[in-house]
Amino acid sequence: MLSKKKTISVLLILLLSLSMLAGCGSPAPAEEPVEEPAPVEEPAEEPAEEPAEEPAEEPAQLDEAEVLKSFTEEYYASMPDSNNNMKAEDVLQLMTDNPDAVVLLDMRAAEDYDAGHLPGAYHAPFGTFTDTMKKLPTNRQIIVYCYSGQNSSQGAAALRLMGFNAVSMTSGMNFGWAPLELGEDTLEMEANEMGDDRDMDLSPEQEIVYAALSDYFSAGSNHVTAPEEIQELIEGNPGAITILDIRAADDYTAGHIEGAINIPFREVGSRLDEVSKVKPVYIFCYSGQTAGQTQVNMRINGYNSFTANRGMIGWNNAELPVVTE
Repeated sequence: MLSKKKTISVLLILLLSLSMLAGCGSPAPAEEPVEEPAPVEEPAEEPAEEPAEEPAEEPAQLDEAEVLKSFTEEYYASMPDSNNNMKAEDVLQLMTDNPDAVVLLDMRAAEDYDAGHLPGAYHAPFGTFTDTMKKLPTNRQIIVYCYSGQNSSQGAAALRLMGFNAVSMTSGMNFGWAPLELGEDTLEMEANEMGDDRDMDLSPEQEIVYAALSDYFSAGSNHVTAPEEIQELIEGNPGAITILDIRAADDYTAGHIEGAINIPFREVGSRLDEVSKVKPVYIFCYSGQTAGQTQVNMRINGYNSFTANRGMIGWNNAELPVVTE
């Protein structure tokens, strides 16, 4: 039998062994913290790309010659029955019935305007005629007059090319108004002043026409030529010039200048190419009224053209030769 002391020692050894066995056991693994999944970042929305602006197209370059030709063609194609002329007695009637409905333009020299002009008329010199356009209304009848109608027909033609409602007083003050025998006391001596310039609001095509007309009128010459001078040119070298007769075919046949070509007035716009630009062109009508309109249209289209003073009336009054067909 073991002694009490021995027994206690054995028990201590057993307790120590158990304690060591407990200490040698594998500890439970520590619980690792669960990581929250990182939030998925949505890709930043890129601003929609705006379509690249296409460079503005350069406006098509206008062909000045074609523009001028087209305006001339339209001028003759839309010719009214009056041929853009108004008899003096009809001008008087308009002035009497409704003077506020008309604008009168006097293209004579300043001294003749000052000596007596139609009541209410403005002075519109030939050389600055396109400047006068800047002051004119577009909603009134414009009546242009001069001495015989040849300058005023050019003025009326220019205005109509620019879109104004304009006519020329047939035969002017000398051969149209004077025969009415109204007396000088019916004329006005005091000058009438025009208003300020207005914006004409021209299209690119109209700008071309306006520039061509400005060049023509600012040169200061109406290019009206005495019949005798034209006859001298014909005698000197008939092949060096072109005579253009714009009267009706029947009147041309009844008597015309030898060598003249005939293109009736209303056909000029569509037949202008039949006239050569190589030689000077002398235009004849009856009294210079329609020749004046044709003169403006030919000049802006590049012709070296002239009109005969008083047309075939002037030629016949000078007793110059004609031929018949």
